[in-house]
Amino acid sequence: MSMAARCWLGRLTRHLRLGLALALIVGALSPALLMGQSTDAAAVGSQQKAHAALDTMIQALGGPAWVSVRTRRDHVRIASFFQGNPSGEVADAVISREDPNQERIELDKGHVLQIYSGSSGWEITYKGKKDLPPEKVLDHMRWQRHSLRKVLNRWMGDPTTVALDEGSELVDRHTAEKFMLMNANHGSVTLDVDAESHLPLRLSFEWRDPRFHDTNKDAIEFDNYHRIDGIETPFTVTRTHNGETVQQKFVLRAEYNVDLPANLFDPDYAAAHLK
Repeated sequence: MSMAARCWLGRLTRHLRLGLALALIVGALSPALLMGQSTDAAAVGSQQKAHAALDTMIQALGGPAWVSVRTRRDHVRIASFFQGNPSGEVADAVISREDPNQERIELDKGHVLQIYSGSSGWEITYKGKKDLPPEKVLDHMRWQRHSLRKVLNRWMGDPTTVALDEGSELVDRHTAEKFMLMNANHGSVTLDVDAESHLPLRLSFEWRDPRFHDTNKDAIEFDNYHRIDGIETPFTVTRTHNGETVQQKFVLRAEYNVDLPANLFDPDYAAAHLK
């Protein structure tokens, strides 16, 4: 068992022991609990069930075909929301991505570009190149760190990551199996997986606002799957912030492992060659 898992189990055991002591006082313990059964077996069983279910989910997504994706290009329609309601703003875009952290968004038929590379982001128009607002770049980086691909490809491959079965719940009228993953950097996500198709329905995570120090919850929901090049692809993707919808993306066409030009994510090259 990994060090992170043993630490987690130690904390869980201490909390449960405290709970058992309280239950003894009120006389609510069952005979089995009075015998002091170990909680380690239950926790390890929870991890094993979670890992098995998440492995099944990866296979449902396309298995090796999904895992081996390195580049992707989507033609999408993006609808914006304000305070959870449609704002009326709809935009067509072409989004190109390359692992591990490069993304280019082409708006207004290529007349407006947004490029993210590493920890930097730029907007390019006919006026030239300018830095994107820091909060927008930080938000983009936060989503990258908690993306489904990063969680399944990187977190799951790290032996220090702890995955736990958290039962089931309903997600948009689908019965979902719920799992929590925690990595060694104290990051955590919750994954809801369709109990029938074994495809992901929702990924959510919490983060603390550095200015106001309050806790926010972001989530992304996946729906309307289509199989493209052997990969199950959600054609409807919805983002929420603290329970309110902030964006819906409708995929019109998806392409995987496309040959992207080496200069596609170079903001200076883009500024010099903008249409």
